[in-house]
Amino acid sequence: QKDLDVIAGKACAWCANNLLEYSVQKGVQSTYCSQLCAETGRLRRGGMYASTNVRTQVFGLEGGVCKKCGIDAYSLYLKIKSLEPSERLNALLNSNWKLPQTSSSLDRLLQNPKEGDFWQADHIIAVVEGGGDCGLDNLQTLCLPCHKLETEKL
Repeated sequence: QKDLDVIAGKACAWCANNLLEYSVQKGVQSTYCSQLCAETGRLRRGGMYASTNVRTQVFGLEGGVCKKCGIDAYSLYLKIKSLEPSERLNALLNSNWKLPQTSSSLDRLLQNPKEGDFWQADHIIAVVEGGGDCGLDNLQTLCLPCHKLETEKL
C-alpha cells in the first residue's frame, strides 16, 4: 500500500511516510515529507545533477582539503587556474603535486585546469564493496593523486 501512496503523491518518495496534510492539498506538489528526506533522497537516488550535488555537499563539509595527505586541493586549483599556462607546471612541481602520467592528461591540466582535476568526492567504502547507496558519512575529499591510489587498490 505504501508504494501506491508514493505513486499517488500521498507519501514521501524517500521514507514512504504520509505527507503532511498541507502537502497534499490541491495545487501543492510535494515529493518529500521533510528537508532531510529531500536532501537524502536527492543525494542517494541520483539524477541528472547527483554528482554535482554530492561534490557540493562534500565541499561544504571539507572545503576541498584531502583527507589522506592534507593538501588543500581546492586552493591549489584556484592558484593554478589563475596562472598562465606557461607558469602552471612550475607551480604544480613546487607544490609537490603528482603529475598525470600521460602527456595528453598533463597537457589538458596545464592548458585548461578543472576543479575535478584536483579533488574528488570519494566513497570511503567503495561502490564495488557496497558503499554506493550512501549518505555523506561515507564520502570524503581526496586529491586526485590520492584518489587514484585508493582506486588502484581495488
